[in-house]
Amino acid sequence: MIHLLFCIFLFALGASLGSFLNVVVWRLPRGGLASLVSPPSHCPKCDHRLSWRDNIPVFGWIFLRGRCRYCAHPISARYPIIEFLTGSLLVFYYLMFFVFQVSPCAPQPIPMPPDIFGRILYQPRLMSDLIADWPIYSLYMFLICCLLAASLIDAERFEIPLIIPWFAAAVGLAVHTLIDRPTIPGSLNLTDTSGISAALALGGALGLILSIVLFQKGLIPEAFPNGEPGLEVDEPAFQAAADQAKRQGHEPPPRPPVYTPSQIRAEIRNEILFLLPPLLGSLLFVLATQLLPPLKRPWLALLQYHWLTGLLGSALGALVAALTVWLARILGTLAFGRVAMGLGDVHLMFGVGAVIGPGPSVVAFFIAPFVGLLIGLYMLITRRRHELPYGPYLSLATAAVMLFYCPIAEYLRPGIEGLVQTLRNLFTAS
Repeated sequence: MIHLLFCIFLFALGASLGSFLNVVVWRLPRGGLASLVSPPSHCPKCDHRLSWRDNIPVFGWIFLRGRCRYCAHPISARYPIIEFLTGSLLVFYYLMFFVFQVSPCAPQPIPMPPDIFGRILYQPRLMSDLIADWPIYSLYMFLICCLLAASLIDAERFEIPLIIPWFAAAVGLAVHTLIDRPTIPGSLNLTDTSGISAALALGGALGLILSIVLFQKGLIPEAFPNGEPGLEVDEPAFQAAADQAKRQGHEPPPRPPVYTPSQIRAEIRNEILFLLPPLLGSLLFVLATQLLPPLKRPWLALLQYHWLTGLLGSALGALVAALTVWLARILGTLAFGRVAMGLGDVHLMFGVGAVIGPGPSVVAFFIAPFVGLLIGLYMLITRRRHELPYGPYLSLATAAVMLFYCPIAEYLRPGIEGLVQTLRNLFTAS
C-alpha cells in the first residue's frame, strides 16, 4: 500500500514536471532562459492565455480532445506523451530502486551486524535506509528530466542548450557535497587511501578554471570562431530561408562556414590547448601529494571529511566524463577531417558525470554507440543524412547505466583494480 501511494504521487509529480519540460523544450532554444517565466502558457495559434484546467498534465489534453478550447487549433500529441513518459519514468525508477533493489552502488559496503541474530534480521532496505536513499533518487530523477529535455531539443535542432548540463552539474556538485556518505548507494565519495583520485579531481578542477580564465582573456584561441561547419540537416532550412529572402527582395542569410579537412584539423588543435591545463594540473597535483611528505600528510588528513570526498568525487565524474567525449571528438576529427561530435555532447556528459560519477559515465559513453547503431545504419542505408544527434543516445545509455552499473562494475573490477595498483606503484615508487 505504501509503494502504491508513492507511485501515484510520483506519477502526478512526474507528469507535472513533464508539463514544465514541454515549456523548456519549446521555449529555451527559441527565447532563452527568460522565456521560461514569461509569457504565461498560451495557445501558439490564437495567443489566448490557457486556464488552469487546460494545463492539467495528460488529462487536460484528453478533455480538450487535442484541440484548443478557444480556436479549435490542433494541439500536438507530444505534450501529453512527454507528460506521461516523465511520470512513468519516476514510477519506474522508484520501483527498480526501492522494490526490486536494482539501484546504484555504494562506495563502501554497508556494514553487517556482528551477531548472528542481527544478521538473520538484517534487511538492507529498512525504512531508515529508504530515507537516506531519497536524496540520491531525487538527484537521479532530476538528471533524467534534464536528459529528456536535452534529448528532445537535440533531436529536433541538433543543439543542446548549455544551461541544461551546467545546471545539472551544479546541482550534482551541491547534492553530493551535502549528503554523500560512503555507505549510501549512489554516493561518490573517493575512498582510496592513497588520495590519488582526489588529487586528480582537485588538480583537474583547478586546471579547468585556469583554462576558462585564459580562454576569456583570449590567451587560448577559440576553435571555429565563425561557427562550426554546417550540417546536412541545416541545408534545407537555409535554402528555404534564402528562397524566401529572394522573393521578398532581401539579402539571403549568410551560409554556414565551409572548411577544408586541413582547416578543420587546424581548428580542433585549439581545443587541445584548452585541455592541457586540466591534464597538467591533475598530473602535477598527484605528483605533489604523493611524492612530497609535507603535502601528503595534510592532504590525506583532509580526505577524512565526507563532504570533501563527495565534492571531489562529483568533480572527478564531471571531468572524466567530459574528457572522454572530448577526446573522442578530437581524435575523430583529426582522423576523418570533419567534426566528429558536437561540443554540446561534451557539456552534456559533464553534467552527467557530476551526478552519477566517473565510472558509470564512462560506461554510458561506450554503451551509447550500440543504442544508436540501428538508427545510424538505417540512415546510412537510406542515405538520408550522415549526421546523427548523439545526445539522445548518450541519455538513453545513461538511463540504463543508472540501473545496471553495479553488475558491470563487478565484472570489470579485477582489471580496473590491477590498473589502479599499477598506477599507484608508479607514483609511490621510491
